[in-house]
This record gives sequence, structure tokens and C-alpha cells, in this order.
Amino acid sequence: MIRGASAQNSRLASATDVARYLAGMPVSEGSPLASLTRDPQWLAHSNAMNLSFAKAETRQLSNIRTWRASMLAPVIPANRVCLYLFGGPDFLYANVFYPDAPAYVLQGLETVDAIPDLLTLPLPALQGTLQNIEVSLNTALNFTYFETKDMRENFSRSELKGVLPILFVFIARSGLTIAKIDYISLAPNGAIADGFRSPVRGVRLLLDDPRSSREKSLYYFTADLANGAISPGILRFCSNLGPTNSLLKSASYLMHEDSFSTVRTLLLNVSASIVEDDSGIPVRSFTPDRWTLRLFGSYVGPIELFKNFYQNDLYQDYGQNNPKPLTFGFGYQINRRTSNLIVAVRR
Repeated sequence: MIRGASAQNSRLASATDVARYLAGMPVSEGSPLASLTRDPQWLAHSNAMNLSFAKAETRQLSNIRTWRASMLAPVIPANRVCLYLFGGPDFLYANVFYPDAPAYVLQGLETVDAIPDLLTLPLPALQGTLQNIEVSLNTALNFTYFETKDMRENFSRSELKGVLPILFVFIARSGLTIAKIDYISLAPNGAIADGFRSPVRGVRLLLDDPRSSREKSLYYFTADLANGAISPGILRFCSNLGPTNSLLKSASYLMHEDSFSTVRTLLLNVSASIVEDDSGIPVRSFTPDRWTLRLFGSYVGPIELFKNFYQNDLYQDYGQNNPKPLTFGFGYQINRRTSNLIVAVRR
């Protein structure tokens, strides 16, 4: 199993070096993984990752930073927890929208599995893992969202399972290092317990951000948020985070349905702000007495898969408000000219 950034004399690679190895980035001098980075397959992986992230930076990430500085930063405090439900392991976008958050809380259906010592794995298994990372990230980097079913199938065939490999890649590519890893679970009262002791299992990573010289926490929990399945533990844990800056992107329109009313209410209660596309909380839920809405981009309706969730009231709002255009795609409508983005700020 990998170790944290401390215990420098251990023969095991640090979590940061594992993250950099998986991300196709150079590891630290003297790292046990250094020899693996000379493998031709890893070098090809590194080149592919450099190219993919460079394209994402040009097409998406740099434009989001510019938009955030001029449109988001003036209207919300930056030092709140970022709550990103339905986002899976998408730390990349959580961090680019909220780089100053002291903590990030992510949730998805994908599991958390410990990463083994990479030096104990056969080289073909490592090479297969690198290929799975490239395939899993292809949709996320090119279309801004994960194909959850495909990602789960890819890593079920890999020596490295669950969400940690993707989280590690996004952490490394975001310029952060990993100081500590804890495998945790949530008690029914929302308290954190060490180890996997309850159905709501997760991971807590302590991250160092060299740009601010501050530590921040990243939580990921495996949890079903449907009304009949949602755990009181995750409800209470999230309720205690507020007021949060919440993010919803490519959320499958689940909270448009009564079967996800509990988590919809949670977000409306705990959030001081919500950045979302139309697949998150329906616009009718943001009542004018409690919320101020700022609209960006254009609303052309959902993609064909979700055509039943067209919002007439949102279409009318866009027609009446002449929103500023977006310079990046967001959500399922990946073309910036057809993407919509809603910033809801609590009054």
C-alpha cells in the first residue's frame, strides 16, 4: 500500500509520487518509482497525458479561470467548502472553479479501493492500468463529464480499482501534493470513523497547495443519494459543512425527479451558492425570495438522452435576461455556444 508524504526512508513510494506516476509526470528524485518511468509504455502514457491536459487547459480550464475571476469571485466568498455531489472523482473541475476552498467534498457511486504498492505489480498490469486511465479520462477531458459505466468497467479489469487513480491524476495535474490518506466511513450521526465501518465509505486526503502554502482536505464518499437509499450519515455530514459553495455538473437531471427530493432539499438548505448547468437543480426550485440567479451562455434544452427535462421557465429566463456568452463548454452541452451555466446566490 502506498504511504503519505512523510516517512521518507520507507521503500514504498509516496502518495504524491504514485499520483505523478499515474498522471504521466516526473516523480521525485530517488523515488522507488523512478525506474518505472523509463519504461516505453509509461513514456507514451506521459506524452498522451501531456497532450490531453494541454488541450483541456487551452479549451476549458484557462477560460474557466478567467470567467471565475471576473464573474464568480466578485459575488461569492472564496473560502467556503466546495460541495460537489454527483460529480464522482472530478476534482479537476472542483479545483478550477474553487481553487481557494479549504475543503472539497465529492460523492459518486464508484468505490474507494486502496492503491497497492506499484512495485509489486507485474509490468503488464501497470501498463494496462495506464491505458485504463487514458480511456477513462478521455471523456472527462474532451466532454467535461465522466461516462460512469465505462469508467467502472475499465477499472474493474485493472489492478488499481475504484476512484483513487483518477483522483490522484487530477490532484497531480492540478499542482497539488498528497500529505496524508485516510480511509474512512460515516456514522449515522455524520461523524467520521476510521476504516470502512459503515455503508458510506470514503477517503480523506490532506493536500498541500504550493501556490498558497496552505493545507486543504479532499473527501470522496461512495453513496447512493436516491430517497430510498440515502444514508442519514451523509445527510448530516453535508448539513454540517455549510454554508457551502456547491457545484453541480452533468448531474443526469436526477434532482428534477421526486425520487431525489431529499438531496435537492439538502443542497438548497446548505448552499450559500450553487454553480450548475440545467441538469442540476431545476430553476423552479430557486424561489426569488431566497435566491438571486445569474445566467450565462445559452439554453437550447437538454441533449437527446434527457429531452424530457426541458425547462420552459429557464428558456423564458434566458430570453428575458440576455446572458453573457461562455468561452467554455459546461455540462452535457459541450459546445460553448450551446452550454448554459447558472449561478444561484442565496439572498
